[in-house]
Amino acid sequence: METALLGDWCAALWSGNGILLSPALDVLKAEARTVHRQLVPIWRRRTRHGRVLSLDADLGGLSLYDLVVADVDLLAHTTGGVYVDERLNAVLRGLDPTECAVVFAYAEGEGTTWTEAAAQAGAASPEAFGERVRRKVRRLANEQRRRAAQRRPAPPVA
Repeated sequence: METALLGDWCAALWSGNGILLSPALDVLKAEARTVHRQLVPIWRRRTRHGRVLSLDADLGGLSLYDLVVADVDLLAHTTGGVYVDERLNAVLRGLDPTECAVVFAYAEGEGTTWTEAAAQAGAASPEAFGERVRRKVRRLANEQRRRAAQRRPAPPVA
């Protein structure tokens, strides 16, 4: 409230011979609401889908920071470019090195779209190349899913 009192709402008070008129009171209330909204910590504000939490928020012995750090290096390169997830290795084996560079740029957040990732990877025509890589990766991933479904045993017939 103190910050709202420091605002320029008091100009209306001086023009009204020391009497706080209704419009001046409305301006003071609006100023107080605005300042209050600005001073609420970001992790206390509501969004459309819930609350924003601080990275230090306690989650039963863990913090959000602990959870985020665990996923940061999910696609970290290992020796020889081999990853823990064999499905990812199979998809990457189907790509040439420039296409892999686009996939890595997209996965690491260097591009929010396939076009931006292709531009980041240095493709000559980023829009067409990014779209081609997106379709190829999708096709290879679908092929991996199809093969995995074929390897699963069929449910017993009753």
